[in-house]
Amino acid sequence: MHIQGSYNTGLVILSFLIVAMASYSASALVGRITQSKQKEKRYWLIGGAVTLGLGIWSMHFVGMLALQVHETISYDYVKVLISIAIAIFASWVSLFFISRETMSRKQLFIGGAALGTAILTMHYTGMAAMRMSASIQYNHFLVFLSVVIAYVTSVVALKISFIYKHQSASRLVEKMVSANITGVAVAGTHYTGMAAATYHSDDMMHTTSSALPIGTLLLALGIGIAILFIQILVIFFIGFDKKLTLQNKELRLTQQKFDSLVTYNPDIIFRMNKEGRLETINPAITRILGYTPEDIQKLSLKSLVSEEVWKECKNYCIDTLRGTLRSFEIEALHKDNSKVALSILTIPVYVDSEIIGINGIAKDITEQKAALAKVNYMAYYDELTGLPNRRAFKEKANILIQQQGEEMAALLLMDIDRFKTINDTLGHGQGDLFIKEISNRFTECLEPGEILARIGVDEFTVLLPKVTGLEQAEITAQKLILSLEEPIKINAHDIYTTTCIGISAFPQDGLNIDELIKRADLAMFLGKGTGDSSYKFFTESMESRLDKIQIEEEMRTGIHKDDEFILHFQPKIDTRTAKISGAEALVRWNHPRLGFVSPAEFIPLAEETGLIIQLGEKILDLACAQLHAWHKDGFDSIQIAVNISTRQFMQDNFIEKLKRMLDKWNIDGKNLELEITESTAMNNVNRAIFTFERLRELGVKIAIDDFGTGYSSFAYLKDYPINTLKIDQSFIRNLATGGPDEAIVASIIGLAKNMQLNIVAEGVEYQTQFDFLKELECNQVQGYMFSKPLPAHELEDKFLRNLYAFPVA
Repeated sequence: MHIQGSYNTGLVILSFLIVAMASYSASALVGRITQSKQKEKRYWLIGGAVTLGLGIWSMHFVGMLALQVHETISYDYVKVLISIAIAIFASWVSLFFISRETMSRKQLFIGGAALGTAILTMHYTGMAAMRMSASIQYNHFLVFLSVVIAYVTSVVALKISFIYKHQSASRLVEKMVSANITGVAVAGTHYTGMAAATYHSDDMMHTTSSALPIGTLLLALGIGIAILFIQILVIFFIGFDKKLTLQNKELRLTQQKFDSLVTYNPDIIFRMNKEGRLETINPAITRILGYTPEDIQKLSLKSLVSEEVWKECKNYCIDTLRGTLRSFEIEALHKDNSKVALSILTIPVYVDSEIIGINGIAKDITEQKAALAKVNYMAYYDELTGLPNRRAFKEKANILIQQQGEEMAALLLMDIDRFKTINDTLGHGQGDLFIKEISNRFTECLEPGEILARIGVDEFTVLLPKVTGLEQAEITAQKLILSLEEPIKINAHDIYTTTCIGISAFPQDGLNIDELIKRADLAMFLGKGTGDSSYKFFTESMESRLDKIQIEEEMRTGIHKDDEFILHFQPKIDTRTAKISGAEALVRWNHPRLGFVSPAEFIPLAEETGLIIQLGEKILDLACAQLHAWHKDGFDSIQIAVNISTRQFMQDNFIEKLKRMLDKWNIDGKNLELEITESTAMNNVNRAIFTFERLRELGVKIAIDDFGTGYSSFAYLKDYPINTLKIDQSFIRNLATGGPDEAIVASIIGLAKNMQLNIVAEGVEYQTQFDFLKELECNQVQGYMFSKPLPAHELEDKFLRNLYAFPVA
């Protein structure tokens, strides 16, 4: 007899929910399997296979229980267990393929076939496990259809699950679609297979009933609900594990970032317990202090510093353990016993509001402190000589003066003559050697406690604290002057120099160092002009005599007046005829308040302030005016020589200005001679030659002044279109005494003759000097032997109107 059966709709829906939920949980498990490490992956794969397998099997079992037939059905438990095992194996196969990094088409079909075969085997094994009095017959078409459904849906489910396995929770729809497809694969196979089965019994006495026995219903519900609960737990556990994994990952990342910050930090980072023992310390200690990781376990902060430094550190650590952040600098001991400067910040370590130790950061500031010391040295000491500079001197001197009480102190201020000429001629490198040698000589003159400083390019100062009287300052000044008597050897040259020293005394000349320097400067300034080394004490009368700032202002005004800056003229005498052959124009300042001011006082100030250009132009204009006047009065043969400063000579428009003056006064250029110092001519040879050529075009004569003092190369003279060499008076002073100056003067005169140059000797004061020069056939001489510089009208009366003659023995 053919037995008819029907399905309980509720259990059918429950069976589909079970398999869909199982598929969804399997999809979630795939993500965990993929993200897990190799060892964890194996456990997740097994757990996922069991979960999905039980879900598939329970769907099958509930689906079978949903079938209502008139027969009493029992099951072969061995075959049931076999079907469960097959379901778990099928799940393992699907999860294995889905969880792979890549899946080829071949692997997809193999996995789909394995999954489909496992599902079919599980289903028909479960059908074979049924025990009832009826026999089962299958519809071959529906069996084939169930096979097709199993294979096709298994392949599709595998592919979709593989695609969406890495999607986040926000792709919930895709995961549900994948779960439903897997559910359709299992449910479609199951219910198609169930539909393929018909049941036949020979016992016609069975009564029909459409009601599901209570025991069967409870069993189906129990299994279904239990499996659903398990699936929900699995999904919850997966979500919880994922969240925990993410938290652990973030924690690991945070820890790694922190470890990286500590491990690779260039500064020492350490933690220390209350007893001072170092618990942890980063590898920077090896680079900074030389200790290896093996050494670190034996270290304490105390072992890294000296006993004296530890006492200081201990106080800082005690403050930190009381809750106060401390920042301090110490000198730590390197493993090789050298010292390393560290800047340390200590921070208390709190655990449950209790301080259990100290965290610290130690920065190596050895190079920084060395650089700071160098900067500090450069700020307070002269780099060339190593002497205190102006700033350091003033600070030290003020401190000493404040400690003087009523005791006397003396300040000596001196500058070095001719340094600019030496520097320009021999070069800055040789000039540096010159200053260093002077510094060494001055240092040897001083006693302990006396302070020598270099406060300017060529200016030095000495403070003598607690002197017994001005005689002590005078003795020191004489020592300093005496130290310069021997020539300074620079680049095979013997260089002679002099110095002028101004002296002021505390407390009578000033109560602070600025006042003492100012008054010593005035004394030095007023002591210049002799050409020899000298010293001068400050007196109160000097205050009203000269003030550099005031004199600059008065000079700036006086240049534009007609009666302040005037010219005096010193005659040049022809050694063969004893007649006047020309005159040198020398400026004088007829100050309205001070009277006549020596050029030695205002010319250096004019050069320092830049007023020398305006002053030089005024002198040149006055000289041209006087030439015009003399020529107008009939003294046509007189020539005037004018000194030109370096700044004036190097002006771009110097030639244009000179041409305008010659035109203004209608002067022939041949009656004007410009005297250029040797250092000016050597400062820029190409520029000098260019300017000399332009001057020659104007007919203006050119003289090299102070020749022999600049140590220039004689080879350059042949390139210069010059007319005259003037021998400096420093060589004339010792003529006729048998000294080396005679040989020098003879050589210069011989050189000038060979080059067909006019030669002038200046500073001639004695007959013996004149006779020596005349014998060597020096062309012209000038000096106090013949006349001091005179106003124009006196020169005219004494020389120009007196037949141009001078009586020479």
